[in-house]
Amino acid sequence: MSGVVWLARFALRLAAAIFLVALALLTLADVLGRYVFNFPVRGAVELTEAIMVGTIFTGIVLATEAHQHVTVDLLTMKLGPRGRRIQLAFSLLLACIVSALLGAVTWTQALAALDYGDKTTMLGLPMAPQVFFMSAFLFLNALVYVAHLWRLWRRPAEPA
Repeated sequence: MSGVVWLARFALRLAAAIFLVALALLTLADVLGRYVFNFPVRGAVELTEAIMVGTIFTGIVLATEAHQHVTVDLLTMKLGPRGRRIQLAFSLLLACIVSALLGAVTWTQALAALDYGDKTTMLGLPMAPQVFFMSAFLFLNALVYVAHLWRLWRRPAEPA
């Protein structure tokens, strides 16, 4: 199983890196084209938005997997080991539920975009694939939270 996790983590990191490089190159080409050659990249804003979807949603999953979200532990410091474990389990469960609900709502939006044939204004790119991508990565994020909950459940409790 760890080989599958390693491969998934590698693929996510590679995808995030590709999105970031594509975003940087697109921005460079657009700025040079606009101010040096007086020939901007057509649809640069739409392409930037599409690439940002990839960057943000791969980043969310990677941050969740690595426990790198911003946290505030003002109340947690006053809890004992058992209280911290309960609080962590509750926060992981709540985050999982929120991510799954957002994934479901986004999936509904993707289906609507597909039914209506929504397209971007400038380039006429279909919107549904981007929204399906967002939904899939929100569901993946929920699965990562489930894995964190499972690891917490399997880990022995700390002594008081």
